[in-house]
Amino acid sequence: MARLSKLQAEDSTYAMLFDRFGEPRELYEKYLDALPKIAEDWRRKQSELGKLTDIGTTKTLSILPLIDWHVAHESLKGESGVAYLVRTDDTTILFDVGLNTKQEDPSPLLQNMQKLGVNIREIDLIVISHPHGDHTGGGKWARKNTFSLTGHQIDLGRIKAFTPVPMEYPGIEVEWSENPTVIAPGVATTGVITNYCFFVGEIPEQALVINVESKGIVVISGCGHQTLKKLVDRTEALFDAPLYGLLGGLHYPVVKCRNIDVHRYVATWKLPGEFLSIEEVQGNIDYLGERDVGVVGLSPHDSCDASIEAFKRTFLGTYSEIIVGQEIVIPVSNPM
Repeated sequence: MARLSKLQAEDSTYAMLFDRFGEPRELYEKYLDALPKIAEDWRRKQSELGKLTDIGTTKTLSILPLIDWHVAHESLKGESGVAYLVRTDDTTILFDVGLNTKQEDPSPLLQNMQKLGVNIREIDLIVISHPHGDHTGGGKWARKNTFSLTGHQIDLGRIKAFTPVPMEYPGIEVEWSENPTVIAPGVATTGVITNYCFFVGEIPEQALVINVESKGIVVISGCGHQTLKKLVDRTEALFDAPLYGLLGGLHYPVVKCRNIDVHRYVATWKLPGEFLSIEEVQGNIDYLGERDVGVVGLSPHDSCDASIEAFKRTFLGTYSEIIVGQEIVIPVSNPM
């Protein structure tokens, strides 16, 4: 406790965080109380899982980043959020809806969609990874247990949404996909995996999993609060098919750069005063590297350049940059 109080007094970032989220003793007691519960919830859910044998496959898979930090050209807008357009044989999914920091109308997401020729009418499903503002279209929407693609909630027509916590959106069906859920041929959610952040508290997050014919399972992650290891372990518990790829956010903010500094303080499972190290990131990379993966890509919206470079070095030849406007296409299955 003395160490936390010292950090509060000597580090302006910690002072701001304690002022916003609560006093050191209160937060520390909640943290200690939560950890065994989170661990037991993970063990129980893993033990109760059955194989998703009815997911089917897709021959094709492409991921078009619509919102992330880096952009392919200056006409597109980057921000510290995530929105990916995921296309399979017959389904188009919007995975997360960005941040829209200034609550613009139209938002950076809608502006990028227009520039890239993406019509909202072609979207069949929306999947929200977790209820944080950089994935729900802004904190104001997350606080209301909803999401928005722009500064106001537009008519989404026939689109259906899958969310990691109970949410609502005017005029559409929203399903709370707490457990692994098949949402389209060859596509499912991992079910919610909850982690705990000292300041933010519980973070319930789901990822997308796509079964690509003759390749295996591709995981698309929003922030990776679940941890890479749990994402891999959950995927391998759900499917007999091998893990083929992992793309998206994994929250590896090791060193200061871009928008990353505050993430070092608030967005990992560490206690205040402890920071994620590049050695820990490499340990996660090595865990993934034990699988014969064919595609890997790390979102720059929540991971620093040093972590991205570490992934690139390990997955040389299979690494794909995540850049707004730059489509990632999984190789089409070889004809029989």
